[in-house]
Amino acid sequence: MIIVKLLVADKELGNVVANSILKNKFTLNVFGSPFDSFHVSSSNETEQTAVYVIQFVTKSLLFNEIEESLKKEFPETEFYICATPIVHMAINLHDKIRERVIGAKLNKIESEA
Repeated sequence: MIIVKLLVADKELGNVVANSILKNKFTLNVFGSPFDSFHVSSSNETEQTAVYVIQFVTKSLLFNEIEESLKKEFPETEFYICATPIVHMAINLHDKIRERVIGAKLNKIESEA
């Protein structure tokens, strides 16, 4: 299992992306929060912008499928996406995710059957 962290430009886009993630059965819950982002510009000045961070727990084998799905559904959006492995988690949450999180490809196959 992994925790996926995904940065988007604003809450509105975050809501659309969160709905896509849930629709594609990549997770059971999505959590979002606004954050300040700091970076150094080409003129060596520190700049601040607002970003929206989406986080969710999923199966590690789904990471590439999630990334491909987001690129296909939102081709004009450049996502900052990364994942952190989960070392320990509550067994009841693990079992729910293992049973109910199937990903878009398997979800499509099941709905066609």
